[in-house]
Amino acid sequence: MTLNERTTAALGGELMEQLKTLRFCIVGCGGTGANFADMLVRTGGRRLALVDGGIVKESGLNRVPSFTQKDVGEPKVKVLERHLRAVAGDDLDVHSLYDSFRQPDMILDDNPIGQCVRDAVHDADVVFTASDTNTSRLAIEELCREKDSGMLLSCGVRVDRKAGVYEYEFAWSPKTPKDHAYVEGYGPENASFASIVIEATAVAFNMLLSHLQNGESQFRYYRKKYDTNFMPVETIILP
Repeated sequence: MTLNERTTAALGGELMEQLKTLRFCIVGCGGTGANFADMLVRTGGRRLALVDGGIVKESGLNRVPSFTQKDVGEPKVKVLERHLRAVAGDDLDVHSLYDSFRQPDMILDDNPIGQCVRDAVHDADVVFTASDTNTSRLAIEELCREKDSGMLLSCGVRVDRKAGVYEYEFAWSPKTPKDHAYVEGYGPENASFASIVIEATAVAFNMLLSHLQNGESQFRYYRKKYDTNFMPVETIILP
């Protein structure tokens, strides 16, 4: 049984066809974004845009299996694209956009960076946002609202050892409501590591599959918190 046959046996042909034909836009190609792209392509996704203005750093090697020591200093999107092509082969349709999006006005104003990011988001059927800051996440959500269609999935991981907080959260917002908000604490100073980031990304990916299978899925928000011993202390699933 081949890889695709195994995946089809697990997910069904209809869902596999959706993954193959839908266009995805992944905004933020660090820990969660790069791992999400890898899961997507390994599961059958073939049309995606990658948006990130950062480079691979040694500090990122602890949570992104597709990044290696030899990649340090290269744009994340270029390294990730090369990795995904090595996984998927010639039938992968991937476009890399090496642009920053940390400030909302860089996206929403009429400037070259903003227009490129806007086009990538508007062309997508599904947008996965995994940027460092709440402001950039909300800016991407505003672009989705401009489009007034499509699907938006947000994923974030926050690790603050001093405060004893280890948590991740996701939100699914097909209609991108104006009152949507995210937990504070994301950003370059945030700590993270492979196991919690990969676990978080896996749950986010399963949320995507749930909504592709059932448009009325109530799997719309999820947060998991750990104590200082890395034991789950709170799990919340809300409609």
